[in-house]
Amino acid sequence: MATLASVALSCAKQLGRANAAGTAIVDLEAEIKEEIAEAIKFYNRRPNHLTEFRGFEVTTASSTTWYSTIDLTNGDGDQDNTGRTAVNANTILTIDYARENPGGSGNNEPLSKVSYQSFEGFFEGATSSGSPTYFTYYAGQIGVWPTPDGAYTLYFSGDVKPVVPTADSDTSVWFDEAEELIEAAACKRVCLKYLRDSERAMTFVAAEKDAEASFHSEYVRKSTSGKVRVHD
Repeated sequence: MATLASVALSCAKQLGRANAAGTAIVDLEAEIKEEIAEAIKFYNRRPNHLTEFRGFEVTTASSTTWYSTIDLTNGDGDQDNTGRTAVNANTILTIDYARENPGGSGNNEPLSKVSYQSFEGFFEGATSSGSPTYFTYYAGQIGVWPTPDGAYTLYFSGDVKPVVPTADSDTSVWFDEAEELIEAAACKRVCLKYLRDSERAMTFVAAEKDAEASFHSEYVRKSTSGKVRVHD
């Protein structure tokens, strides 16, 4: 399984920054790893089959309307969710479905998503509390209404940004599913920022575009958006 260290070494070989044996990085190691992270951050901003996540949770507290963290422990998706118990809600890209108390003793009813403007309108006049029935996502937080009168487990599905690797031993769903894309993007960035070699960067630009097209085609095939139709 690829790690940050192994992907960085692969980039170094392509950039001519590894030793003759191809076993160690001799130059720009920190910069290469930084640009790998930046490439992942860039592609993390786009919903795709790697960002899709089913079942991240929010546990409400009495009299608390807005929530800044989510728990991915019990959910499932291509990305690794190990230890992701208090993930910042600003990692959410989209929320496609929500319900209360899945499998629990609560209402187990879907929550309706409303615009932020409509959500704030609920609070005009009398204040209501009870089991949440509506939610909105705004300013990197999830808001629920009525304001909870106790602890409820809310279940969401949507797109969440995968973890960006920082340690040499860190793995990534991007390394598993789109290593060529991330390597090309990182090498391009190193050429432009540090080697000042725009001509060489264009080689990696072409490689990145090819890898991105292949990656996007896979996403379209897996999606249910109706973008792929049978033709005669």
